[in-house]
Amino acid sequence: MGLDRVPFIVADTVSVDDPYTFDPNVIQLPFDGTPVDVLSVDVCVSHKTQIKLDTMAQIAVLGLTMIDQTFEVTYQIIRNDDCVSMISDEMDYDSVVDGRHMNFPNFPLVDKNPSLGMNTYHLRCTSVITPTVGFVFVGSRSLKATVFTL
Repeated sequence: MGLDRVPFIVADTVSVDDPYTFDPNVIQLPFDGTPVDVLSVDVCVSHKTQIKLDTMAQIAVLGLTMIDQTFEVTYQIIRNDDCVSMISDEMDYDSVVDGRHMNFPNFPLVDKNPSLGMNTYHLRCTSVITPTVGFVFVGSRSLKATVFTL
């Protein structure tokens, strides 16, 4: 007898109807560039394992109306306090009447070398460039770890 080698999934998901409302699940990213962990999952590794991570974050921006906007958000996948991977997403938008813009970046990754024992993965978001007199929010988001024992 041995361990069952079929993949298993660990996930954390938050769903928000409207990121521009006062929903307690909406996270406002700080203006000062302080990183915020928006989700986390724990995965226990006991054998040679690979972990496929899939992430998504709804980024909602509220800026001044009728002017062009530029903002930048970095996304990091953190394993046990170490950055495994990072992307930077700078967005430029033309002016719109209501000053609202949304983006849904997703960030897939295969962690081929997780540590034995408990691994905690975080999806970390940082507002690097804030829109002119505006706000950057994280609405709906998901972090899913699919664990494959080799």
